[in-house]
Amino acid sequence: MSKWTEVRDGLVSALDVNEVAEAAKDQLTASLINDGMPAIEAVADKFVTQIQTQAASETGWNAIRDKFVLPILINGTIWAAKFVLSKSTITEQNRV
Repeated sequence: MSKWTEVRDGLVSALDVNEVAEAAKDQLTASLINDGMPAIEAVADKFVTQIQTQAASETGWNAIRDKFVLPILINGTIWAAKFVLSKSTITEQNRV
């Protein structure tokens, strides 16, 4: 067997996890909530501010899109993601 095959088989067996630990899932969710979402919100806020500013020079449907539709979709999606993440965290009280 070649050295590459041994390395490949070792990686595959190391990554073959049948059950992910609950603590790892909780840690990933908490990291998304505490680190990921604030970064996404900052980018989204800046983008929404820029498109709403540009909406002043738009007319017709483009003005409506930039002033209302896109900001609502972006902020609504972020709110939904935060809601789902917050509901999917397991506290010690829920485990009992």
